[in-house]
Amino acid sequence: MNKQATGTLPVPEGFEIVQGKGPFTDANGPFFGKIVSKDKVIRAFRVEEKHLNSIKIIHGGMLMTFADSALAAAVRHVSGRSSVTIKMNSEFLSPAREGDWVESDVEVIRSTRTVAFVRGDLKVGNKVIFKADAIFHYVRAGR
Repeated sequence: MNKQATGTLPVPEGFEIVQGKGPFTDANGPFFGKIVSKDKVIRAFRVEEKHLNSIKIIHGGMLMTFADSALAAAVRHVSGRSSVTIKMNSEFLSPAREGDWVESDVEVIRSTRTVAFVRGDLKVGNKVIFKADAIFHYVRAGR
């Protein structure tokens, strides 16, 4: 574990805070990232109290927000291009709880001149808690 922490819990080795992704992401983070290879990047976050719903499990909207960010990060990492979400399908499989470390496992399936097709899982440990697939449209930065 490295010296970064979320609250009082450490962040796994190799993860760094992802900076400058916009006010919405900043408000819902912090999010962390780790480059695994030229084709693979992992995004992660620690579930905090602010991410919980009224029954003290992670809010579904937080999982969707994080998944959208993780899928887009994979598209950017693989293609080097900015994109926006056209469509995202999601499946809620299991809850996460405060203190859990949630990691993405994402694959860019296909990239054309204008769009990218991507799918991924969110996991706590080895347990898949959420699945998503999406289509992203490439855009010019600053638009």
